[in-house]
Amino acid sequence: MTQSSFRPGNGNYDLAVIGAGSAGFSAAITAAEQGAKVALIGHGMIGGTCVNVGCVPSKTMIRAAEGLHHTTQLSRFGGMDGKAAVTDWQALMAKKDALVGELQQAKYIDVLPAYNNIAYLEGRARFHDGAIRVDGAAVVAAKTIIATGASAHVPAIAGLDAVDWLTSTTALELPALPEGEPEISAALAEYFSAEGIAVHTGL
Repeated sequence: MTQSSFRPGNGNYDLAVIGAGSAGFSAAITAAEQGAKVALIGHGMIGGTCVNVGCVPSKTMIRAAEGLHHTTQLSRFGGMDGKAAVTDWQALMAKKDALVGELQQAKYIDVLPAYNNIAYLEGRARFHDGAIRVDGAAVVAAKTIIATGASAHVPAIAGLDAVDWLTSTTALELPALPEGEPEISAALAEYFSAEGIAVHTGL
């Protein structure tokens, strides 16, 4: 999405919202419905974590995994072979990405044009000389809400820099299925974790 998708955002506003994730988006719409003139500033993916790299893609993949797991258990009942496998990982990822795109469009991008008093700006925001600068545009607002969210914390684990580690975001973007650890290792890790023991697995 580009800045030209919505009205220009260069001027004075009652409220500036930095961050176009779910919280920032909700704040901007709530203020606009109260009659405020709002500048909504986004950088990266409009919609934030949940729709783009959190709830929606993760639950999609989890549901697919649940379906696969339940199918493989059918042989316990007899008369059913319970055969199931991931035959096209790229197709599964494409389906996940398509759903993300559809919901981002329907829940965020398509909603903004209905609010004439919200101007959307795409770019990195910074405060300078009493204004907010967004890629050359000056935004002056009576009040500002900072709703930029957070990023995954990467702990200082010895040897981490020597492996291809994953975050909750990159794990959902793998180009191919990874090779897993034996099931016994996974089972023991789950057991100890359930007992309240901090578990770290190293390959």
